[in-house]
Amino acid sequence: MKLKFLAGLLMLAPVLIYVVQNGSLVPIHFLKWEYAVSQALLVLSALLVGVILGLMLSYVRRNKKKNQQKKADKKTKQLKKTEEKLKKQLEKQQKEEEQQKTEQQKTTDPPSDDGTEDLARFDS
Repeated sequence: MKLKFLAGLLMLAPVLIYVVQNGSLVPIHFLKWEYAVSQALLVLSALLVGVILGLMLSYVRRNKKKNQQKKADKKTKQLKKTEEKLKKQLEKQQKEEEQQKTEQQKTTDPPSDDGTEDLARFDS
């Protein structure tokens, strides 16, 4: 922050020197009006208008970037929620498929009634 302040002072110094050296009146013509204004006042007012316009433009640009970032964050959050929801649906479908497979295996492979399973248990 101090660096910006010092840079501002360094930039302001030549302007102030110019203002002090050029204090004479300058005629200004605008439409039907004519004014005599100090050249120093004219330069300072032009500088002030330029600074104000620059600050306004930087403020607008900064807010635009913030709004874009907020929208991007919101979209990211929304996509993460959708991803979690889809993962849960996929897990649920996989469990259902596994249950269906096990039920099909039970119906296609009925236990044998010839007693071979019982004999295998007794041999060991």
